[in-house]
Amino acid sequence: MYNNRICLTGNLTKNPEYSNRPAQSGKGQSVERQPSLVHFRIAVNETVGDSKEETIYMNVDGRGSHAHYARNVNLSKGDRVMVVGRLKQKEHVETNGVRRTNVTVIPSTFSKLVRPVRTKPSDEKQGS
Repeated sequence: MYNNRICLTGNLTKNPEYSNRPAQSGKGQSVERQPSLVHFRIAVNETVGDSKEETIYMNVDGRGSHAHYARNVNLSKGDRVMVVGRLKQKEHVETNGVRRTNVTVIPSTFSKLVRPVRTKPSDEKQGS
């Protein structure tokens, strides 16, 4: 059973960043480079109380099929996505000695959400 699960729906704040990592052979030698990493940030809006809106920003780090999917659907800034995955906490120390903690979503799945196109009723139908 998994206790660390999250489902978020939000908009990409900028275009995804893709990177390659070398594929490893059995002996740790690099065989070929595969486009296998994708990183993007989403803004998740929530209405709290009397129409007060709060926004949180979450980093998403996908690997393998997630990177391929993101390229195939041409994810770009402003696209709405739904991400289901787990949270991963990373700690690091900056050069000035300050400790920082980042929380990242590691997706099990994510999908680009397409908004339906709304059409205006024609003038002919209004006059009938």
